[in-house]
Amino acid sequence: MANNPVPRLTFREGCPDCGSREVELPEPLPPVGDDFDWLLRDYDGFRLFMLEELAARFPERRRWTPADMEVVLVEALSVVLDQLSDMLDRVHAEAYLQDARRPESVRRLLAMIGYDAVALADDAARIPDATPPPVEATDAMRRRLKGFHPAFQLFPAEVQSVVELELTPLQQTHLEAFIRDPDGAGAPALQAAQHFLDNAPQFVERARQHALHRYWTLNPTAMETARSAGPRSIHSQKRMVTREDYARRMDDHPLVLRAHATSQWSGSWTTLHVAVILSSNVLLDEPLTASALGGAGSLTVMREAVEDFNRRRDLESPDWSSDPSARTVLRPYLDAYRMAGQEVFLQDAEPVGIQISLSLRVAANYFQSEVRRAVLDALGSGLGGFFEPGRLRFGEDLHASDIIERVMALDGVEAVCLNRFKRMDRRYADQSDGGRIALDGIEIAVCDNDPARPDRGTLRIVTQGGQRG
Repeated sequence: MANNPVPRLTFREGCPDCGSREVELPEPLPPVGDDFDWLLRDYDGFRLFMLEELAARFPERRRWTPADMEVVLVEALSVVLDQLSDMLDRVHAEAYLQDARRPESVRRLLAMIGYDAVALADDAARIPDATPPPVEATDAMRRRLKGFHPAFQLFPAEVQSVVELELTPLQQTHLEAFIRDPDGAGAPALQAAQHFLDNAPQFVERARQHALHRYWTLNPTAMETARSAGPRSIHSQKRMVTREDYARRMDDHPLVLRAHATSQWSGSWTTLHVAVILSSNVLLDEPLTASALGGAGSLTVMREAVEDFNRRRDLESPDWSSDPSARTVLRPYLDAYRMAGQEVFLQDAEPVGIQISLSLRVAANYFQSEVRRAVLDALGSGLGGFFEPGRLRFGEDLHASDIIERVMALDGVEAVCLNRFKRMDRRYADQSDGGRIALDGIEIAVCDNDPARPDRGTLRIVTQGGQRG
């Protein structure tokens, strides 16, 4: 501050009120020369540069040997600078997805673009799951909890901080038994470990990340696959904005076979109506039970698929103990991905029962009963049938030619005649001559051929020729 210029107040001649403050600034300093090569990155470059600097500063010295103290110091500094340069390159590389090498860096960079590598890892990664299924045997529970055993040993400080706050002394003893020997731990030890995981979400997340890092370290190709899949996932729309988005995103749910969205102006705002066709033709307000889905096996498969779907999208698993309805399962997913303030209603499709009557001529070397069964399967609502739930689109017209083509493709059918082809109800005319039943909106053609539900379509088959039996 002592070198700052001192301002002077001067007045013009003849005017004592006209003064000005003047400051004489010093001359600008000459530019500082910079002869350092900022592109030097390795040991040889640093060593050569410093030796050249020594030779330029001390021109009277003509001889430099490796044993000189100056040369030894130059080489020692070159080693340190080379290490720092390598560290700088590594740190800079870890900031970009295309050249990051550490698994944790790749995972964090993928998370920045919305790609959850932990949740989307394949089964070979063996990512542990802290959420138990509704019904779980002791052996299955042991196998699931053993996935967290490496984390219990690697992060003892986090384990102890949760244990002191959430577990009773007896539970702490059982948890220690599980940590010592997970294979020989009894049911109380497994319950204590599960209770610990339920109250330690940060520990669970760190254990899952550690499992992914270990898998990527042992399988670098899996990390490269995730590195490539992450940027591609940006182009896939996950939010529900337009009508097409609502239909496509609802189709992604394992419980939904087909979805159709329509918009309607209510006078104040636009309301969206999303119609869905569910597995096994379950209705939205019907409880998801084994009888509704076609057996306990189908129910188990559906629950596992829904839980995996919710886990990949950070949604809570449904409470299966209360036999929730399909609407209860779908609504959290819809609310999480729809536009804020957008009113959306879920509704069932409108089934349109179809009445079909066929006459078949069976080949001479085929049994009529076998051909009849094949036609019922081909035009039924079972797996691979013409009226299988979800095969036909909303509002898709039904053509007689498609049904005749499906039947004629069966072995043993020589000819087929369509006698009746119409909607269920007397007010609708027979379309066997026209060959087309027009549908619209959220109507779906169904033909379950169930005597208890004649409104959902009937199928009558008359066979001629062939062999009886």
